[in-house]
Amino acid sequence: MPRTRLNKATKSNNMQMALIMNRKYPLLSTTLGLIQGLWRACLVSVICLLVQPLALAQHSHAAQTKPNAATPAATASTAAQCKDTTLQCARSATPLFTQDGTLWLAWAGGGAISIARSNDLGVSFEPRIEIAQHGAFLDTGPDARPQLVSDKQKNLLVAYGFFRDKNWNAQVNISRSSDDGKSFSTPAPLSQDPTSQRFPSLLTDPQGQIFASWIDKRLVAQANKSGKKQLGGSIAYAWSNDGAQTFAQESIAQPSSCECCRIASALTPDGLPVILYRAIFEGSIRDHATQTFTSRTQPGPTQRVSVDAWATDSCPHHGPALAISAAGVQHVAWFTQGSARIGSFYARSTDQGKTYSNPVTIGDPEAMPGRPYLLSTPSALWLTWKEFDGKRTAVFAKYSTDDGVQWSPPKLIAETVGYSDHPLLIQREGIAYLSWLTAAQGYRLLKLETDNPKLGLYQPGDWKKILTDGRGKPQIVHFWGFTCGPCLEELPRWGAFLKDFENVKTVFIEVDQVPLETAAQALAQAGLERRDNRASAAVFDEYLRFEIDPKWQGELPITLLVNAKGEIRRIRGAVNFEQVGAWLHTQR
Repeated sequence: MPRTRLNKATKSNNMQMALIMNRKYPLLSTTLGLIQGLWRACLVSVICLLVQPLALAQHSHAAQTKPNAATPAATASTAAQCKDTTLQCARSATPLFTQDGTLWLAWAGGGAISIARSNDLGVSFEPRIEIAQHGAFLDTGPDARPQLVSDKQKNLLVAYGFFRDKNWNAQVNISRSSDDGKSFSTPAPLSQDPTSQRFPSLLTDPQGQIFASWIDKRLVAQANKSGKKQLGGSIAYAWSNDGAQTFAQESIAQPSSCECCRIASALTPDGLPVILYRAIFEGSIRDHATQTFTSRTQPGPTQRVSVDAWATDSCPHHGPALAISAAGVQHVAWFTQGSARIGSFYARSTDQGKTYSNPVTIGDPEAMPGRPYLLSTPSALWLTWKEFDGKRTAVFAKYSTDDGVQWSPPKLIAETVGYSDHPLLIQREGIAYLSWLTAAQGYRLLKLETDNPKLGLYQPGDWKKILTDGRGKPQIVHFWGFTCGPCLEELPRWGAFLKDFENVKTVFIEVDQVPLETAAQALAQAGLERRDNRASAAVFDEYLRFEIDPKWQGELPITLLVNAKGEIRRIRGAVNFEQVGAWLHTQR
């Protein structure tokens, strides 16, 4: 949806004219101001009289149809005044899909941590269960939110923070359910340290063990006690082998970090944790860093994501995002106001965080892009963020099917007026969903879909048409199948190779009769979704093969290089891409 912005020059001219009028004609300016004020008041009164019955009717209908959703009449101010513990008064909400596909939502509102189940993808929720009540001491800061995770034993775990004293020392509690969410245990401290903990992050490894990381203040307390001033906090972690009943081996991964920005964490394909956080470097530089664990109990070295040079002693209140693909590529997104760059950015690492790509700007720099979030699914990498144009908050999304090398154009997913939580991403059966809580529309779970790659059917007689359509220019025709191991291994290599030959006509024909969606997904993962892709409509037998090559017995893969005259060079088996590239250069 297009959005308009006030022209900066026009705005500046209007302000200058107002100043001149005030100086030269103070009485006239005052009189005009009074008239203008009275006119506005009358207009507002008339509008209110006209709109009030309609607004009341809408409120009544919304309350009957969606008891847990905020009504369209809700605004930022009403949300701030809302003291109820129901979802419509929540400040933040965190989703989780359990193994059976059930959606769970935990939220903070009215001084309480609550949780509820949905069996219809967030359209409605069962009656909430209150985990804990802390009143005004519940941690509801910009980066604070309840955390949800489940393990192999189907234990459901909720972690949250609250302030336990007037000095704003915090504590992270964990509550667990071992009966499919029917009841939850009395919340117990995550850490046994008596100082302060905030912003927990929870993961479940392939063995079902729980990894927890959080912002910890024990080293700061020790420094203060010895008369040394230490800013920020530390990154602490611990493991649980009993479904979060107890956590052992509390350790410090990084002694110096921001104290008011959430941690992001994810698991490598080997099941080892990676943590991303805003570190404090020399000179109070608050740039982001990662640590990739080399074992369960050994965090790797601190790796700086980028040199943003944000020198500040303030609290940014803006944590990062992290996702790791099945190929082990680490994807990071963050916000900064450094001297080197300002805004929200994305980068990737293909060497376990040792190095990162050059930061790429996220969103429109003029629309306050922030709160980026990442999710890696089997078919795509997703990135979402918020933008604000002065009136509306919008959530945009884009995706990559080649592990962050190329991205789709940004797409507007949802927008609202008034208060909104940060947008989050979750997946169910490989499908990505946007989770977003707003005051005006309530809770929304929106399915995200890639642009389906075109996958036509290959039928008898199509071979002559392919040759005819391609005459006058070189083209590559590649036959492959799912029952051919070398084919599947070579497919992503074709995707990488053709990035340098975007304008070369290339036809990929899948000859095994698999579901079209399966073939389309494989092509998208290989970065080939924009090519001329086809699948055999019938069994690819000798009749179809004879039309292409009378000597072809069905071996795969096979690639045909067709020059501008229609002359064909056949390559049976895996291709030498250097030779294919050399051939293409001779055709120019």
